[in-house]
This record gives sequence, C-alpha cells and structure tokens, in this order.
Amino acid sequence: MRIKLGLIIAVLLLVLTGCNTDPEDKELNTDYTDALEMDFTYEGKNFLTDRVGEVTLVKCTDGDTATFSTGSQQFAVRFLGIDTPESTYRIDPWGKAASAYTCDKLTNATTIVLEAGDEMQDGYGRYLAWVWYDGRLLNLELIEQAFSNSKGVSGTKYEDIFYNAEFAAIETDKRYWGEIDPDYDYSLEGAPITVGELITNMDNYIGRKIEITGTVAYEVGNSPYLVDESGYGIYIYLLENSYKIAPGNKITISGLDLTFYPDQETGSPQLVGVYKRNVELISEGNEIVPRIIAVPDIEVIDLGSFVKVENVTVTEVYTSPNTGDYTITCEDSLGNEIGLHISSSVEQSLIDSMLSVGSVIDTAGGLSRYNGQYQLEMSSLDTVVKK
Repeated sequence: MRIKLGLIIAVLLLVLTGCNTDPEDKELNTDYTDALEMDFTYEGKNFLTDRVGEVTLVKCTDGDTATFSTGSQQFAVRFLGIDTPESTYRIDPWGKAASAYTCDKLTNATTIVLEAGDEMQDGYGRYLAWVWYDGRLLNLELIEQAFSNSKGVSGTKYEDIFYNAEFAAIETDKRYWGEIDPDYDYSLEGAPITVGELITNMDNYIGRKIEITGTVAYEVGNSPYLVDESGYGIYIYLLENSYKIAPGNKITISGLDLTFYPDQETGSPQLVGVYKRNVELISEGNEIVPRIIAVPDIEVIDLGSFVKVENVTVTEVYTSPNTGDYTITCEDSLGNEIGLHISSSVEQSLIDSMLSVGSVIDTAGGLSRYNGQYQLEMSSLDTVVKK
C-alpha cells in the first residue's frame, strides 16, 4: 500500500511540474531554420557598402529591431520578413518574450552577419536586413518559434521557406498563434498609483497595467508630460488624441503600460496604451511651473519632469536629415552638457535667431534621455529666453 501511495505521489509531482512549465521557455521545432544555409560569402565585406557583412551587436531594441556596428559606425536595423508583437511604444502579448528571445540569441552569438534585401533603408532611416547569427537566420527562426507572422516576404529569395515555416507555426497554436502570454497583463484598468511611486519604483511596474493621475504640464508632438503634486513627471505616448489631454488639465488615465525609449539603460520611461475611453478629466486650468534644476544635478529619477535650466550656452546645432528635428547641445559655465530636442515644426529662421552657437539662454521642457544624453523635449521656442 505504501509503495502504491508513493507511486501515486510521484506521478502527481511529475504532472504538476509539467503544468508549471512556462510555454515561452520551450523552444519549438525549427526544421526550416536548421536546414537553411547561407548562399553568400561575407568575409572581408562591409554591410554598409557591400550589402553583406559581419557586424557587432550594440544593443537590443525589441523582437525585430536592434542596433549594430561595423567599424566606427553604429546603425539601427529592422529585421526583414517579420513583425513581432510590440514591446516599446506599446506592449502587446508576446512582445516582451519575442524581444527577450531575440536579445538572447544575439547577445550569445559568436558571429552576426547582416544580409541586405532589395532596399537598404526604410522611411525612418533604419537599415533593413536578414540577420544571421552563428549560421542561422534569426528572422526565420522567430517565425518557427511562433513569435511573429511573416511580413513583406513576397518576391524575396526567402518567400517559400518563410511561408512554409509560418504555416507550420500556425498549426502549433503556440504563443502568437493561440496561447495566453503569462507575462502580459490582460486587465483593462490597472493599479492606481502616483507618478512619484512609479518613477521611484519602476521595476515593480514593468509588465503591469497602471492607472495614473496627474496634470498635463507640457506637450511634445501632441503627447503630454504628466506631473503630480510631488513634482515627478512622465511622458505619455498617445495612440489616440483626446481633447481632455491638454496643458493645465488634471486627468486620470487607466490601462497604461510602462516602457522605455529607446531602452531602459540609455533612454527614458514612458507610458503607452492611451485610449480615449480610458481618460477621465478631473479639472482644467491648472498652472504648472517648471522646476529649476542645475545641469550637474540631473538624475535618472528626474526623467519626465517639467524642468528649467538657466544660463546655458549653445555649443552645437544639428538637424536630423531623416526627421528634420533639431538637436541643440548646450553647456553650463562648468562645461556640463544638456541637449534640447526640438520639433521639426519650428522654423529654421527661429532656430538661427534664438539658438545660434554662442547664445546664452534659459529654457524649459520635459526632461528625457536618449543614448545616455539628457535633453529637454520642446515643440516650440516659447520657453526660450535669450540673454
């Protein structure tokens, strides 16, 4: 009797162990990726000039985007043939898992090779490529791992194999094709917290739906910076415009997700997932005064706040050839740098008159960070005072 009872317990433990295995930890069948081989040589070639070449990973972005380098040049690459669920400007089921899978493969790869398609770049200035790691086509592997559907493969050299791999992945009913993502919060509203609580404890809210109350201090490209009574703030990336989201309005927004742009290590936190139905207007006409801050005193915890810097000198003016946005580099009297990221909607003549090299200014904006550099986000020059 004791032997039978022991066997029953052992079987139950095995069953329970099997039930607790996360589906995203299981790699699926990759017969198509296993069989595919490179039909080109890359040794001694440069991807940017030869359309194929070995590169080095600089950083991961999401499931189908990463930054690489060759020589001294760094560039963002959008993977061809796939479209993984979003994990940056919004959070979709399986987006974080796809991103983690891609980053794991690239980070641990011995060799990464990029192969260009018909077009070298997209409309955002990103390069387009088939991404090979250690002789395996990652784009195709993501299809077979059920982290993505195929996209834009018609007419390419890999059309048939991608479609065959996609059909096989659909049949598995796994991940993107039918499973619930255990790490995705499917709730509609989220836990009500303050901006201050979010900013000071961000790791606690990654992957959780959030409800935030605050006052719109500033808008950049129709997307607001929201601050609370403590002075903490955060950028809200709008998917849908709403008349309720205007400077001076105190609002509550539910169903938000915390993300980082371009990444958590070098970028800024932002809240995404705003829909009109989730915005509640509390009051209007509230005045928000920017907090004066010295450049060397800026810390990560200040990101998203509406701040003002004084007596900084313009040292460089740069205009993006892709977006037309301006990046103005400024220094304080001790040589500490801060950038101004200004919308392309501002006329060049205003930039020339107000922000020419050598100009000393006071200005305010929403504090962000890009590639480790702190900057003020500005949609106009209304806050600029030239000394």
